[in-house]
Amino acid sequence: MNPLTNPRPWLRRALLAATAIAVPYGAILVRPQMVFAHEVRADNVVLHARAPLPARAAEIAAAAHERIARSPLYAAGDTYDLYLCDTAALFALFARWNYNVGGVADVYLTRNIWLRPSHVERDRIVGPSGAEASGDRTLTYFIAHEITHIMTARRIGRIGYARLRTWQQEGYADFVGKGGAFDFADVQKAFQSGKPELDPQRSGLYLRYHLLVAEMLLRRSMSVPALLAGPIDAAPIERELRARNP
Repeated sequence: MNPLTNPRPWLRRALLAATAIAVPYGAILVRPQMVFAHEVRADNVVLHARAPLPARAAEIAAAAHERIARSPLYAAGDTYDLYLCDTAALFALFARWNYNVGGVADVYLTRNIWLRPSHVERDRIVGPSGAEASGDRTLTYFIAHEITHIMTARRIGRIGYARLRTWQQEGYADFVGKGGAFDFADVQKAFQSGKPELDPQRSGLYLRYHLLVAEMLLRRSMSVPALLAGPIDAAPIERELRARNP
């Protein structure tokens, strides 16, 4: 018996099962509107959901649009689609191994953005623990942050984006997402004293990367295109931040 022309029954069943899962999953990735039937739009920022969104959603989309429109990477002719998952399981389906984060931007394939469950009426993302993200990490922030990843990839291309260091990718997204809410001197002092919130591995925050981006854009007057033109070593920037008085 030729195993290539007469595959074992279990193998045939496994292939059929894999196909039965992969085909609808791929279709939803490409056309999520099949599942997320409701939307709210503010200019070219579009929030999609499985159930009707509260009135606050339009305000949040508009506030996020205001933040991203300040970036030189913003393109009025582009549309930014964000899908608000209403359960942790649904978010994990699209986020896959990144299911503990606030949002995932698919910069390489669909350019879609997936956000974890939120209390939209309170402008808050609900974290993996079930508690709301605090402080300036609002739903508006997460929307603008993830859109910035898409804007960056569209401007410099997928390969250019992949070549950037993490501090450039996440730091610039944080810079735009925070909408200017950033105290440079206080964050620099926290960095110099080694506070845990300045360690992304310990805190899950991007304050360290935001500080580096703010140093380059605000203190050294580097342009955004120059910041994202290629990989930049963070070490010499960090040495100067440690040595310089805030």
